[in-house]
Amino acid sequence: MSNLAGEIAGRHRFRMTPLTVIALAVGALLVISPLAVTSHFYSHASLSTLTPLLGVMIIVSTGQAFVIGTGGIDLSIPATITLMGSIVLKASGGHNDKLVPTLLLCLAACIVIGLVNGLLVEGLGLNALVVTLAVGQLVAGITRFYRGQVLAFTDVPSKLVKAASSNVGGISYLLIVSFVVAVAVTFYLQRVLFGRRLVASSAAPKAAFLAGVHAKGYRVFAYVLASVTYGVGGVLAAAQIGTPDLTLGDPYLLTTVVAIVLGGAVLSGGRVSPVATLLGAVFITILDFDLRVRGFSPGTRLVVQGSVIAVGLSSVFAVRNVSRLKAALPRRQPAAVALDGSSSE
Repeated sequence: MSNLAGEIAGRHRFRMTPLTVIALAVGALLVISPLAVTSHFYSHASLSTLTPLLGVMIIVSTGQAFVIGTGGIDLSIPATITLMGSIVLKASGGHNDKLVPTLLLCLAACIVIGLVNGLLVEGLGLNALVVTLAVGQLVAGITRFYRGQVLAFTDVPSKLVKAASSNVGGISYLLIVSFVVAVAVTFYLQRVLFGRRLVASSAAPKAAFLAGVHAKGYRVFAYVLASVTYGVGGVLAAAQIGTPDLTLGDPYLLTTVVAIVLGGAVLSGGRVSPVATLLGAVFITILDFDLRVRGFSPGTRLVVQGSVIAVGLSSVFAVRNVSRLKAALPRRQPAAVALDGSSSE
């Protein structure tokens, strides 16, 4: 009986995984920030500034997670987000009645960018880093031509600004929406057939091919889905700022990769947890917010982000190796028990 109880306890023993590591790190940061950075961390003013940043970062990082799950990486994020800001400004002209056509134009532009990335990477087999960097430069050039030298309107439509700035108790609706997006993506990838095939085409391409799944098509779709997600984040970021410029997308290049690495993802591809990505985005955004509050320069913040990537990769590697080592160790078999309750040992 004691052997059976020990076996049950072993099954439910706490396991250290990348998800638990990043969850503990976020919890520690939420405790340390008001003590070591600013006592007003949880004030209405701080939350109303921080939580919209969290919402946009989570949404954009979720898009990057789709691409990294395929074994690629997307460096066209900053250019895509910046283009969204320019479209919102120029196509709408600052008028609310032009908001719907403007958003449809943003959607079309994102689909085109995602298709170009996906077809070049998956269709022609080109390197994802080089392709997305080149596409990003192309999009940046198009943005400058489209935007022109001087814009007649420098403010996004007021309805969009109002929607992006709305909050409850200082907690931005953008953050709430981003949590809903993370839950929806998790459900989609784990419960919906199309989502499960998307995961299979990335995590196990050979098995997906043998099962008759058109893996390349699904991975191209991952780039399109990611680009649309960047577009959503770009529109919301533009609305949050109110007067977006050509630097709108700059903060989202390295930070999205950091968020996903901290969430336990492997850059060579495979399963990516949207919940872990969310926690990674929360960690890196709060850390950068704390550094800003303390007055550190952009260069220092970049050094910290690079260091966090190195530490995150090392932690994920260590946790995965420990888990594999424990799984490889032979388990002690329970002793046979006779009918009278006596052990055979």
